Amino acid sequence: MADTIFFDKFIKESSNNTVSFTDIVQLMGGGTPKTEIGDYWNGDIPFFTPKDVSDSPFCLSTEKKLTNEGLNNCSSRLYPPYTTFVTCRGTVGNLSMAGVPMAMNQSCYALKGKDDYPPLFVYAFTRYVIATMKKKASGAVFSALVTRDFEMEKVFLPDKGDAIHFQNLVYPLFCEILSNTKEIQLLTELKGGLLTQISSR
Repeated sequence: MADTIFFDKFIKESSNNTVSFTDIVQLMGGGTPKTEIGDYWNGDIPFFTPKDVSDSPFCLSTEKKLTNEGLNNCSSRLYPPYTTFVTCRGTVGNLSMAGVPMAMNQSCYALKGKDDYPPLFVYAFTRYVIATMKKKASGAVFSALVTRDFEMEKVFLPDKGDAIHFQNLVYPLFCEILSNTKEIQLLTELKGGLLTQISSR
């Protein structure tokens, strides 16, 4: 549904003015603290990597977690909910949004709208741009995405008012998706706990 709204709102009425993708969206990096220092790991801070992409638009839980000390000793900041992550190594071009505050490794970019372009617009816009980049590659497999790839990608100049209107339209939908994702995660955790109790009897 969000993709349909985006297409109707922007693609059908896109202007002839083109700019770089990075004129609209800021790319931010991540980093991994030293793995040999145990005090940096197994804390409560989710640490997003390409392995954590799922079928849901949102990521709530990650395979690895950091402590506050680990976060303070890596080059990733703590990204807020609704930050878009795009994988740039491994399985390239996959997207996910932070469902809770989380850090990120160096195999991804975190994306933030410049000039107050809102986060759900950034997510939908990036989905469209990545799909366009893959089509241009004519079936070739991306081995990596680097900053220059995004700098060189020319996109239509979206109207900021339309972007904010899009955010307002789809926000209730994404709130519901996020709520459902949290409920599914909770039920999965409860099921795992029950199975552990049963198997230990």
